Amino acid sequence: MFDLMLLGMGPDGHTCSLFPSHPLLQSTLLVDSLTDSPKPPPSRITMTLPLVNASKWAVFIVSGEGKKDALNRVFNDGEKLPCALVNAGKTWWLSDGAATSGIGSHVVEWKSIE
Repeated sequence: MFDLMLLGMGPDGHTCSLFPSHPLLQSTLLVDSLTDSPKPPPSRITMTLPLVNASKWAVFIVSGEGKKDALNRVFNDGEKLPCALVNAGKTWWLSDGAATSGIGSHVVEWKSIE
């Protein structure tokens, strides 16, 4: 397993190639594949939640206004987008001000970078 996973998040809240409402979110394999990705390319190989969640640390790096809606849905609305399903030993979020605009101060382990 990994000590540290450095992750990104798409505007729809996906991480790795784990997309919202996709059956791959239920995979019990450590690495899996898909041929019906909603974003190009359609065929991908990805780490799954069991592998990501077995990490000691997961750090998301998120930037840009295009990510603001997904972050709001996760942190303010409690929506279980794929990025919100990451539950490593410790999970931290690093972001710029554009992505975090509108996110309340109730988020605990939040670090904003400019």
